[in-house]
Amino acid sequence: LQRQLLQVVSSNLNPFQNPTLQFKTEMNRTSPAHLQQKFEELIDLDSSGIRQILTPEECARLAGGFGATDDSVAHLLEDAMEKEEHGKIQDIVNEGLSSAVRAGDYHTSRQLLILYTLVASKGQVKEQQQPKIAGSLTNDKVNSETDESSIGSNGIGMLPKGSKTPMNSPADASYMDNMVAYKENRGELGRMALPPPPPPPPLDTDRLRSATNSDGLLAVLGAAQVLKAMQDGGAKRRVEEAVDAVEEWIKNGEQSVAFRLASWRDQRAAQGDLKIAMENDSNFMAFVSNTAVSNRKKFAMQLRESIAVTDFENVSFLKSIFGIVSKMHSPCLRLELLQYILGLDNRYSVAHVARSVELAATCMNISMYENAQTDPNLTKGGTAHKKQLRS
Repeated sequence: LQRQLLQVVSSNLNPFQNPTLQFKTEMNRTSPAHLQQKFEELIDLDSSGIRQILTPEECARLAGGFGATDDSVAHLLEDAMEKEEHGKIQDIVNEGLSSAVRAGDYHTSRQLLILYTLVASKGQVKEQQQPKIAGSLTNDKVNSETDESSIGSNGIGMLPKGSKTPMNSPADASYMDNMVAYKENRGELGRMALPPPPPPPPLDTDRLRSATNSDGLLAVLGAAQVLKAMQDGGAKRRVEEAVDAVEEWIKNGEQSVAFRLASWRDQRAAQGDLKIAMENDSNFMAFVSNTAVSNRKKFAMQLRESIAVTDFENVSFLKSIFGIVSKMHSPCLRLELLQYILGLDNRYSVAHVARSVELAATCMNISMYENAQTDPNLTKGGTAHKKQLRS
């Protein structure tokens, strides 16, 4: 009976949130008491043999549609990663995100994206470190003990014997609770010679983005798209095209007021047809004067500077984009180009883009913090410290 119930819930029942909590736990309107109740109602996929009864995809549907504990979801994704089946973990996460969209649940979708980034990034780092393990095993005991004493047995990245990393900790210690320490250790982390983690393997969220108008879900799915654009090189390729486009507009706009007015008219038509998301209508006087030209010159310069100093595969790219977005007031062409660079559709306003970039950066930062806790070759103060591998 339990098997049948779980299979029906995961496959045939339309996901839904608790009606008494749904409108009290939204992205911009959250009651602490109701959010606490939502946490208490989360399903533990590791209990009652749920993961033995259901397939990984069915478990993901439960997690996305009804909510599951951080640890049990992470264990589910870890198992999929360890099986090393091509695209398996992405398929599982997409199933969960699809259920989250159907339930309209911002929190479960955000949880899935963060944990996916964390687990996938950890797996990528582990693969990169495999060739180093054989060499590490040859370290003699004297050197290991000397290096360990120089850093201290409880420093970041150094775990006491017999302890476990957060990703292998018992289920009573939430992964997301462990990540709270990131903010407290951010300054120390920034001083370490720690390579940033790569973006996770891309998720295909195009269909899901078109299926929702929820601000929270658009932010989560937008963040997934931003990470995809970073990982597959799309952002780097499109930013060059965007700079060329805005510089061409500047050249024409400086030479002709008629061109600027035609551009303003086209922009207003697009806004009227709801083809593009804007915070405010385009300012007519900005196009009559040189304000629009000046704004776009500054935008082009910022993009050029970002191209010159940014690694498009780490959080520095997201910082550059967020810095540009945070200074925008009533952008038109500039917003369209940012949407194009990041691969977002034209429903993404400045606020939507900012939320998506911020969440993508959160995912990357959490992964960096987790890798700092477990990296066997972590350096501190510019000095490498070898550590004895512990089984």
